[in-house]
This record gives sequence, C-alpha cells and structure tokens, in this order.
Amino acid sequence: MSKYSEAAGLPTTTHESGVAGTTAPPVSPAPDVAPIVPPTPPVYENPLDDMPVATTPEVPPVGDFKWMSKIKLEEIGRTLGIELDRRLSQPKLVEQLEAHIASLDG
Repeated sequence: MSKYSEAAGLPTTTHESGVAGTTAPPVSPAPDVAPIVPPTPPVYENPLDDMPVATTPEVPPVGDFKWMSKIKLEEIGRTLGIELDRRLSQPKLVEQLEAHIASLDG
C-alpha cells in the first residue's frame, strides 16, 4: 500500500495490498456467425463491344504514298508487317514501303 493512498483514506488496490487478484470470469464463446461475403461487383456492359471493328487495313495505291507524312507511312507499314524507321527521310520510307508491298504481291 502506498503511503499516500493510506493517508488519504483511499481504498487499496490489489497491487498495493500485495494480495493476488482473482481471475476474470470466463468469457462465453461468440455465437456462430456466417462469414462475411463481399458483394459481387455489377456487370459492366461496354457499349463499344457491339461496334464493328476494321480488320483489314485499306492500303492506298502505290502512287499515293509520296504525299503522306512519315507517321502515316509508319502506321501503314505496321499494318503490312514492316517496321519503318522515321529517322529516315520521307522519300526513303516511301521506297521501303513500296518495295515491301511489291514483295508481298510477287
């Protein structure tokens, strides 16, 4: 017991009196509860799924390439299976693309 609580006339606690405290009464087990199931997310319907998709690229005739930009030439080349290097000049890209198209035809 501390001298301050004794002087104040306060009740003593178990750690002050030196008496071993009693154990708490046993807790009953929790009732059976169903497991928490997260809600299923809503089904999202994409409106773009029903839109037609272009599967075959339309390649312009060979003479039209000289008026196209380097980026457009690169895009057409990718659809035909060739990777063009845009660091080259536009006329060289046209030559490469036309040579590739000629090799596909014959």
